Amino acid sequence: MKPFKLYDIDILALKEKTHRYEYKIDDTFFELFEGGLIEHGSCNVVLDLEKSSGVLTLNFSITGTLELTCDRTLEPFTEPTDLQERVFYKFGEEEKELADDVMVIPHGTATINVAHHIYDFISLSVPMKKLHPSLRGDATQQGEDEWEETLLVYSSPVEETDQEVQEDEPIDERWKILKEKFKNLE
Repeated sequence: MKPFKLYDIDILALKEKTHRYEYKIDDTFFELFEGGLIEHGSCNVVLDLEKSSGVLTLNFSITGTLELTCDRTLEPFTEPTDLQERVFYKFGEEEKELADDVMVIPHGTATINVAHHIYDFISLSVPMKKLHPSLRGDATQQGEDEWEETLLVYSSPVEETDQEVQEDEPIDERWKILKEKFKNLE
């Protein structure tokens, strides 16, 4: 639990103004989240925390690179990340989450921890389908040539249309009669 302490912010001691916090994120940060989506990467996080009478506004700016594994080739590649996110903390009676970006914390809360916010934002920036840049549709001609030479771990077969199947295989007469009856119902 101690490593998470690095991401604690003492909000009771803060004056009502904007405060800046900077964090260097590397592999040791990602190791804190066992079984996580990301294992390697390097990011710079700039957090501008604006404290007002009843609300804390946290503006995150995260830039860096993540080391991911291609879903098709299982080859590692580097994915850049550059994102801006915002979270609001309101003071209330009990702790609860009103929305993805709005939290209620009890009056008198001394500290908040931003590690989970940082990890969640970085994780959400990872594409659902992790493809090596040479396999993406926006690849240059040189990238397309490399793609043809790349060993694919998996691929889906080309689907045959119904017409091709009909031409290749003889149809059982019972199915033919049934198909004709359904066509007449339409």
